[in-house]
Amino acid sequence: MQNNKIQQNIELLQWFYRFLNIWKFLEKVIQQKDFSDLAVDSPVATWDKKNFVLKWAVVKKILSDIYANPGKKNIFGYMVEINSFRWIFSITREMIDTQKDFQIFLDKKLKDKSFAFEQVIRFLRNVLNHIENADVMLKIEDFVKQKDFILKEKKLSIISFDIKYADYFVEWKWGKNYGLDIKIDFSKLKEWQKVFDVVPLHQVYLLAEFCFNLSEIFRSVMRVGEKKTAKKFKSKFQRRK
Repeated sequence: MQNNKIQQNIELLQWFYRFLNIWKFLEKVIQQKDFSDLAVDSPVATWDKKNFVLKWAVVKKILSDIYANPGKKNIFGYMVEINSFRWIFSITREMIDTQKDFQIFLDKKLKDKSFAFEQVIRFLRNVLNHIENADVMLKIEDFVKQKDFILKEKKLSIISFDIKYADYFVEWKWGKNYGLDIKIDFSKLKEWQKVFDVVPLHQVYLLAEFCFNLSEIFRSVMRVGEKKTAKKFKSKFQRRK
């Protein structure tokens, strides 16, 4: 049961990362070509064997606005980003909190960076799960407990997750300098700060990618472990004949 749960977590995390990639790509396509004239009423089959109709006028306006303002943030790209990040970090936190094997994997792979990774994930997960405005601003209740934990219990001010893939993953083959550099100064956090002023959007994208890569490496480790367990069981079973 535990193994099935972690597999489901990994698959869902990876689907949200792919969702981020494909829909941000489509946003670029929509910005470069006017598809608004293609808008028609579109029936969507629902579970009760009925159709919910997406109205052409709504679709046409969204397509027209995105094409007419390619350099302006739009609700389409905004919702893709926020929802993808929210779910990727939420699932990663769920795995950290509930999957012992994943916790052991993180400690082994990330070593001295494991604690910082966990704290950055917790911070972004908490903030993105409770957004109430388009600017994605901090609310005191979303970070005050973690701030107290970092400052008072851990006697730290800055959580620094600066990491190069090549230094921590033997699986990495694509350059020595590729990685992340996230620093959160909890002593300076204030309500109504913009989240992406605290953690730059580029680094948030890199963190989402990092979570995907971690899940993929962990999946491969799980497969190796399963094969070893199966082989060991088979060996014992054969000896008992």
